Amino acid sequence: MATPARQVCADGVASELRRLPGGDLGDVLVDVGGLHREISLPPGMARAEHVAEVRATAAARLPPVIADVVCAASEPFVQKVYDLEIDRMAFGRTCLVGDAGFVARPHAAAGTAKAAANAWALAEALDAHDDVPAALAAWEPGQLELGRQLVARTRRLGERSQFTSTWDLRDPDVLFELREEGP
Repeated sequence: MATPARQVCADGVASELRRLPGGDLGDVLVDVGGLHREISLPPGMARAEHVAEVRATAAARLPPVIADVVCAASEPFVQKVYDLEIDRMAFGRTCLVGDAGFVARPHAAAGTAKAAANAWALAEALDAHDDVPAALAAWEPGQLELGRQLVARTRRLGERSQFTSTWDLRDPDVLFELREEGP
């Protein structure tokens, strides 16, 4: 399994990184012009040696139908995948919803559902309270818990799909959904 490392980004957010077998993520994020990019490489900016490595690895390790798609990409790109948890979503008369509040890995395909759930619960809280700060105070705990559960679940799913190879499509835990118990 890849060794976790810690990185603190320019905005002060700490994240866990995985060391890539056969190469360093920092090197992968140096584009064709020699510019180091922090988060992603746009299409056409990956260096030839990294494109060749991606294609060779896909051909050697993926089912042919998927390897063919990877190898046919004319301009592969790189996008770091992050997750982010916060301690607060409500600040006086203001709140954070959706990915502004929690950023979850894409493994559960639940980002839009989470934003909708945040907004729906917010509307209910505003209907139930005459005062916006009181409504947000009532709304926040449930939304923090929802965000924490989603991030924890997508971390487990990411670990299973990318590092332990224990992703099993018959397992209900791998369903695309916001909550483990369903929508």
